[in-house]
Amino acid sequence: MHWGHKIIIVFVLFAAGMLTLVTKSIRTKIDMVTPDYYAEELKYQQVIDGQDNVVQLSAPVKVAQSNQDLEITFPEELHGRALTGQVLFYRPSDSGKDFVLPLQLNEHGQLLVSRERFIKGGYRVKMRWEMSGKPYFQEEYINIQ
Repeated sequence: MHWGHKIIIVFVLFAAGMLTLVTKSIRTKIDMVTPDYYAEELKYQQVIDGQDNVVQLSAPVKVAQSNQDLEITFPEELHGRALTGQVLFYRPSDSGKDFVLPLQLNEHGQLLVSRERFIKGGYRVKMRWEMSGKPYFQEEYINIQ
């Protein structure tokens, strides 16, 4: 084979490789943490204040798995109190699997979420609530088995 043919083959293989990489990069789905990323950043001081308020509680909120449910248990001093807020179940690998629940505790200070709502893998549980005009925020990572 003539050396000119070898150079042409190398250029054709290089062009095909570049075209493949460009095609794959265009088709790759990229999820942002939130569509309103910059607006959320401006509200971050509320998250900091909420985390400081959680530290002042007797115990942090506990997130645990049972066979049927994901149990979110609030500290004893919050049982029976008027709490308003929400719990975001954020799945970093697929934003389509995220969901939000209103904070409605039972008489034991728990929020029970059926495991059927989840798929196996990691979730960030972002709990945001307010009590007596004071904001609270806690984030936990849970791996659903």
